[in-house]
Amino acid sequence: MPGVAWWVGDAKGVIASGALGHAALEPAAVPLEFDAAFDLASLTKPLATALLAVMLDRERRLSLDTPLEAVFPELRASPFGRATLRDTAAHRAGFPGWTPLYATATTRDAYVAAIAACARRGAPGGTLYSDLGYILLGFAVERAAGATLDELFAERIARPLGLTRCGFAGTSGSFDGAAATERGNAYEQTLAGTAAQGYRFRAGVLRGQVHDGNAWGLGGIAGHAGLFGTAADVAAIALAILDPRRLGLSAGALDPMLQPVAEEDGIRTVGFLRAKDSESVRGILPDGAVGHLGFTGTSLWIDQRQPRIYVLLTNRVHPAVPSVPFTATRRAFHDLAAKL
Repeated sequence: MPGVAWWVGDAKGVIASGALGHAALEPAAVPLEFDAAFDLASLTKPLATALLAVMLDRERRLSLDTPLEAVFPELRASPFGRATLRDTAAHRAGFPGWTPLYATATTRDAYVAAIAACARRGAPGGTLYSDLGYILLGFAVERAAGATLDELFAERIARPLGLTRCGFAGTSGSFDGAAATERGNAYEQTLAGTAAQGYRFRAGVLRGQVHDGNAWGLGGIAGHAGLFGTAADVAAIALAILDPRRLGLSAGALDPMLQPVAEEDGIRTVGFLRAKDSESVRGILPDGAVGHLGFTGTSLWIDQRQPRIYVLLTNRVHPAVPSVPFTATRRAFHDLAAKL
């Protein structure tokens, strides 16, 4: 990984924080500063989409127990229509993990139609991690609130917490100084294969543009990816999940994000994975700690027992996605951090 930033602490303050390495190696070497923003990748799911969904559910502007077909009529004839938004938020709706929607779809409606046409994956009631489900959850949040995800995040999360370097980059260029990710989209092009034949993938080093292709196809603003932020900003949101009063909510208002949706397996909450089911922290953090990983090399874990926050942000996919798994690095970091 060219660069890394970290934040470990609790409501009383920082226990350890810092940054090392480079924000970019190409086209020129750029040292990494602690206040550099990173492409948070799938941390978008809990820190923006799930958080906003729970907030709207508390306000009765959206119900997490609403079937998807009630929000998206296109799903009535699909295998997913009777799954609820809560199922979707906990990856229990049966959606495939990923498909290159951008290859044939260019609008939100077209994305919904393409997802509706997918075959169901996984056993009924089982858990299967899915970007597609969170794309729909993001659309549902926008419909319920009458605003886009970037507007909602800025108004409901960033502003109350005083976050100045955290938000959706979109296509505005506002995060041009962020840690760089991949040179072009070679990894995703290989993954998409013939399904994206003829699609014009981006070239050059991606910096300040969301790395994920499906999010880029939606203008960089999506329920599963698109959020950028610094290590301190990620920590601030995590602390607000532990203490919702920081967001002007009552104590316990965000408990669905900390408690498993289904007691029989206890794998996922609304937005997070439990530590006992993650190779990155299993046996290091308590089983009930919750967190999430991002493909670009990011992660957040919340140990509500202590309580303590662990933020690790890297640009491991710069300038190319490495073939070496990242799990050992994540475990080493958390092993050290948990002993502080």
